[in-house]
Amino acid sequence: MRRVRATLVACAALAVALAPWSPASAETDLGILAAVLAGTHVGSDNPQPDSGVAAGALLELTQRWNRFRIHLEGIPEVRVDGNSTGNYGRSSASLSILNATASLALDPKQIFRAGFGFQLVNESNFNGVNGNLDQSRVTSPRFEGVARLPAAHRHFVELTFADMPRIGGVLHIFDQDLQAATPKPELGAEVDYAAAYGWRNAHGSEVLLGYRGLSYHTRNTDNGELVDRNVGGGVTLEVRLPVAK
Repeated sequence: MRRVRATLVACAALAVALAPWSPASAETDLGILAAVLAGTHVGSDNPQPDSGVAAGALLELTQRWNRFRIHLEGIPEVRVDGNSTGNYGRSSASLSILNATASLALDPKQIFRAGFGFQLVNESNFNGVNGNLDQSRVTSPRFEGVARLPAAHRHFVELTFADMPRIGGVLHIFDQDLQAATPKPELGAEVDYAAAYGWRNAHGSEVLLGYRGLSYHTRNTDNGELVDRNVGGGVTLEVRLPVAK
């Protein structure tokens, strides 16, 4: 992973050096990505895997200037109810994410891009067996590579891979009486990947159908205990609309 991150940073620096000095061509895009996701959660308070399915939406904002772009995407809180129940109800997991990435096209046709940014994740897990509630907010630098491969007329295949190498934060635990336990400092990593087939119309709007997945884990930095692990993915439908040029 270190080699991958170093390569992305080197490619971005090279793109800056080789970028042509031409008048700026700006465009602002808004987008929405709808998904049906299946995932599994394991944590310090949920040693048995807890799986579920949920629908959600991700909102996007992209600003472009020639080869340079800034991309923001966020998932409002999504809750997944698990398949296990106990004296306190059904176990569940809630998640919200904000990704921000600045990237550069590495070639004149803008087929390949490399970028750097950050990720912010808010997460909570409820254990229906013992009534405990875990909450955490973690952040990480984000390294991203994108390939947009031309297909038939106005069609394309888009591949994305992002590495979040240092997800860090503190896990707060509350029992059924909302009494706080000793917080757990956590540190880990995440990968986020996607593949989609897209269509672009004459006005610049795009529709993409694909798959997106992630693998996320953190451990207690004091004793190495697994704090949180989430693995999942699902089918996505994305719409991108140019709103200003």
